[in-house]
Amino acid sequence: MMSDLENHFGDDASIDEESNKNILAYLVKNSAETSSMESSWNFLNSIGDKDIIAMSDTIFWKETHKDIDKKLYNHKDIKNKANCKACHSDIEKGLIEDENIKNLSAFK
Repeated sequence: MMSDLENHFGDDASIDEESNKNILAYLVKNSAETSSMESSWNFLNSIGDKDIIAMSDTIFWKETHKDIDKKLYNHKDIKNKANCKACHSDIEKGLIEDENIKNLSAFK
């Protein structure tokens, strides 16, 4: 993905070579493949050999979110299923701890 930023989901996200190199190094260092977190292993295991770039397209994500009313993803504070931070307050630390998941009744 970092090698084709001029075609980044329909946008040109090109950056200078040094920034690209630094971001790529960070992404590799912090990838799910190098993580010891259970959720990282679950996501990787559910991808298999598929070319999936969205966590919400994985079997693991679909299975763990199957009981959530699909309408909830349209809530003004969530907006879509890709907004992990709306419910997972620790996601920016690379964590998905059960005790840090918001009560869904907060969005009703």
